[in-house]
Amino acid sequence: MNNSIKNGASPLQLSDLMLLLQCGDLENAMVADMITRAKEAYVRARHSQAITQMHSSNKHKDGLWKTYVLKNGKRKEVLRKTKDEIFVFLYDFYKAEEDASVTFEEAFNRLMRKKEDQLGRSHSTILDDSRYFSYLSKKLKNTMLTDVTEEDLRIWLVKSYMPTKPKEAALRKMLQILKQVFSYGISQKLCSYNPAQYILFDDYVKGCDLQKKQAEEREFSEAECAALRRDALKHISNPRSVMRLFAMETGLRAGELSALQWSDVLDDFVHVHRQQILDKSSGHQQFFDVPYTKDERKHPHGGRYVPRTEKLDEVLEYAKALSGSSKYVFHDIDGKPITKDSYMQNLRRACEKLGFDTKNNHAFRIAFNSTLIEKGLSSADRALILGHAVQTNEHHYSVSDRRRLEGIRQKMK
Repeated sequence: MNNSIKNGASPLQLSDLMLLLQCGDLENAMVADMITRAKEAYVRARHSQAITQMHSSNKHKDGLWKTYVLKNGKRKEVLRKTKDEIFVFLYDFYKAEEDASVTFEEAFNRLMRKKEDQLGRSHSTILDDSRYFSYLSKKLKNTMLTDVTEEDLRIWLVKSYMPTKPKEAALRKMLQILKQVFSYGISQKLCSYNPAQYILFDDYVKGCDLQKKQAEEREFSEAECAALRRDALKHISNPRSVMRLFAMETGLRAGELSALQWSDVLDDFVHVHRQQILDKSSGHQQFFDVPYTKDERKHPHGGRYVPRTEKLDEVLEYAKALSGSSKYVFHDIDGKPITKDSYMQNLRRACEKLGFDTKNNHAFRIAFNSTLIEKGLSSADRALILGHAVQTNEHHYSVSDRRRLEGIRQKMK
C-alpha cells in the first residue's frame, strides 16, 4: 500500500505529478520508469498467456521472447527480441482493442475471455455459451455493439430463432447470454445501455417446444432393463457391459461410473464422490477425474453413499473378473479407465439393436428412482442416494406413466 495513504495523506493526484514535473523534482528516467511499470501492470491485468523466452535449435528464434494473443477469434504467436518489447507490443495491442469500437461478436468473445481467465468458468461452460451465441445471424454478430437495438434483437428472435422451436430452457439461456454481453459492455464502457434488458422470457415462451416427454420416453421399463441385462451378460467380458449392469443397480451417472475406484467400494456402501469430465481446451479430447460429482461442483460435501445389495455384489464380482488390473473398477486390459463417451456409445448401440427409443444412461437413474419408490423410500432418502435435491427428485425423477397404471388399478380393487 502507498505510504502516504497508510499515513493518512491523500493519494497522489495527476495535479501532484504535474507539479513535480514543473518543479524539476522528477528526473526523466524516473518518470519513464513509472510509466513503464504502469504499462506492465495494465498488460498483466489483461493478458493471461505465459510470456517465455525461447530456447531453440533454430538460431533465428533462440533467445527470443514469445507469447500469444487472441485476434479475430484466432490464437496468434507474438515474437520479440526482448521481454520489454513484448510488453510494449501487448500494451499497444490491448489499448487499441480497448479504444476501438467493437462488434457484438467481439464483445461476446471478450466476455468469454473474462469468464475463463478471471471468473474461472470451465471450458465446457465457455463452449456451451458459444454454441448458443452461434445461433445469431452474421449480420447481427457484425453489428457494432453500440448500434444493436432492442428492435434488432426482437426481429431476430421472431424471424430466426423462435421458428427453430427451442425448448424453454434454451430460450432462457439465450436471453441470459444476450443480456450478459450488454451488461459486460456497459461495465467496460463499450456501450451505454442494455437493449436486451426488457426482452422477457414470457414474451416468447408460447413459441417454444412445450411438449413434454412421456415417462416411458425418459425411463427404461422393467422389460427394457431385463433385455439390456440379458444383452450385457452376453458380453460380460466387456467392461462397458458391466458398467451398464452397475448403473441399473445404483443409478450412477456416466461420469461417476468411469471415475469409480476400488477404494470407493466399502463394506456396506459405494462411496460416490468423483466424476470423469472431458476437457477440449488443449485442442484435443482429454478425460480426467475431478473430486466432486455433478451436484457438488459449487458446494462439495463429501459425495454420497449408495447401499450395496445382493444384485450389486454380483455386478462387482463381474468387475473383479475383468482382464487387467487397475485402481478403477471399470478399466481396459491396460488398466486405463473406460471413458464415459465410450460407455455411452456402447449403451446407445445396444439400445438401437434392441429397438428402444430411449438410449441414454440417465434413463437408468430414473428407473432406479422408480424402484426406490416401490420399496417405500421417501423423496428425501431417494435424493440422498441419487445425489440431487429433493425438489429435483419430485419434479424430474418421480414419474407415473401408463406402464404403472395396471398395477395401480389392481391395488385399487
